[in-house]
Amino acid sequence: MEIAIPRKHSNRLGATRAREDVEREVAKLLCEHRMEVSGREPLNAELYSVAMHRASLLELCYGRETEIDAGELDHHYLFRTTLAGHCELQSGTEHVSLSAGSLSVSSPSRKSRIRTDTACRSLLLRVDRPALEIKLAEMLQSSLRRPLVFDLEISRAHSGAAVFHSTLRYLCGLCEQVEASARDSLLGPDFTQWLATLLLMQLPHSYSETLARGAKPPLPAHVKRAREYIDAHLGETLSIATLAQAAGVSPRTLQNGFSQFLDQSPAEYIRERRIEAVHRALKADPGRSVTDVLLEHGVHSFGHFAKAYGRRYGYPPSATARRAR
Repeated sequence: MEIAIPRKHSNRLGATRAREDVEREVAKLLCEHRMEVSGREPLNAELYSVAMHRASLLELCYGRETEIDAGELDHHYLFRTTLAGHCELQSGTEHVSLSAGSLSVSSPSRKSRIRTDTACRSLLLRVDRPALEIKLAEMLQSSLRRPLVFDLEISRAHSGAAVFHSTLRYLCGLCEQVEASARDSLLGPDFTQWLATLLLMQLPHSYSETLARGAKPPLPAHVKRAREYIDAHLGETLSIATLAQAAGVSPRTLQNGFSQFLDQSPAEYIRERRIEAVHRALKADPGRSVTDVLLEHGVHSFGHFAKAYGRRYGYPPSATARRAR
């Protein structure tokens, strides 16, 4: 899937043609800046946006060669992937040249200047500075003693670049699938907490070495809610509709979340959790009826479950009880 904000979100610059008007509208969603454009013709710029709790996702194309002085980004971090065209980015004393597929990050307290060509189109993730700094302090369990500064350009070979682009695809997919009435709750504080943790764990910055000690990428809140519901209701019939309702999302969104972040479907996760729970129960009380244990954990297709159990442990459920005696 090509990364793009769904076009059911309107172009906020659709009726805006003058340079000063475009500059003013972009400043409302990004930051105060000064912009110069080539030529005197009216602009045909595009700006699409999706608001989140203390963050926003934006797609921006000026359709003209521009030079932008953004000054210092005092209040937010700006994660940028170039979708098309070319731009030059200067941050402090650093300078990078960006083309389609490039990933860059502008950090606060560094003066930024940007030059774009006519075809340049960017997808921007704007995250409030406190959202990242407070989350980092929580993860470190201490106050920050130096600024949080991300690498200006993230190499395409860096593992975090692939995770970030995958996350953008996931976000754009959510914007397509989720109705506007449900978007505020889904993209609320829990979502921003997950997003901040992912950015801090996956992209290189001034605290990366401290955080890189075996931590795993975090799960979105709705996937966590579904997992918690499954773990608490293993003995019941667990349909995708029931799980989606418990997680507060559509079945499709839930299935995509499991595939994206757990690399398995909800049904596969349920089966694995039941296998583990049955194994523990049979080892803890080997005198119990295997059938009773299976039924207690929501297993009704004994043959299929026994095969999956055998692939996991190398022997059937009945053998677990014998081994534990």
